Amino acid sequence: MTNHPIKFISQDDASFPPLLRQISDPPEGLYVRGTLKDVPAISVVGTRRLTTYGRRATQAIVQELASGGCAIVSGLALGIDGEAHKAALDAGAYTIAVLATGIDDATLYPREHVKLAHRILEAGGALISENPPGSPSFKFAFPRRNRLIAGMTAATVVVEASLNSGSLITARLALDENREVLAVPGPIWSRASEGCHALLKLGAKPCTSAEDVIRALKLDRPELMAEARAALPLTEEESRLLSLLTEPLHIDQLSLQSARPAAEIGSSLSLLELKGYVQHLGGQIWLKKGVLAKLNPK
Repeated sequence: MTNHPIKFISQDDASFPPLLRQISDPPEGLYVRGTLKDVPAISVVGTRRLTTYGRRATQAIVQELASGGCAIVSGLALGIDGEAHKAALDAGAYTIAVLATGIDDATLYPREHVKLAHRILEAGGALISENPPGSPSFKFAFPRRNRLIAGMTAATVVVEASLNSGSLITARLALDENREVLAVPGPIWSRASEGCHALLKLGAKPCTSAEDVIRALKLDRPELMAEARAALPLTEEESRLLSLLTEPLHIDQLSLQSARPAAEIGSSLSLLELKGYVQHLGGQIWLKKGVLAKLNPK
């Protein structure tokens, strides 16, 4: 992996994650291996002891987010974190692993995910840490690492978590920084979902799809729309959808008229909503933004 050297960047560096500069306790700098990109990013975290349900939920949500152009940030840990990175890679998406140790091969942790770390780098992703190469895995470093995961993303999705899971620390830190927190509901008898259910009781938004994440980002905020539009220019498929949405249309109608599966249409619509081009009228009926005012003038 000599073609992925480690470099140190300060807060003044143009590639330093912009949202990370805004947190109450930003790192003085980051050790980076790979490529940092300024694209909309969502963190996906959870228990190390994932269930089949948790694995499937992670894969489904991450693939939807990835197809919408979102980067996936997680902690490379065993369980949900690793599944999030793998699902992003399988979808051809950009992913960042935030480590509590050094990012050199000798101290990279967990050791079971060294190959996954290499796969992230080979796919154009990045490994980052505020700890220098050679830093071992100290228990106190993981909560510090979690603030970076929460701080560099607009929203955090907790897929599965027990009541004592470190993922709840990430969720709390995200809330402290006024970032969105979503939790995936699980079976009521599953201990692996107890932490998620606790978050939901405390006001976290439920997440059953990428659409829930997009909606949670308060898309009426102009700065978020501008960031998404700049980082993710309109594709041909998105332009085609916009040309159809001069009147309210159900997602099934859009699927029929564009000859694309409804699942793909849903991902495109979520990204168009993120960019501020369309609005959801309810019941999977969509419309180009600004058209409603023309249809119902005051």
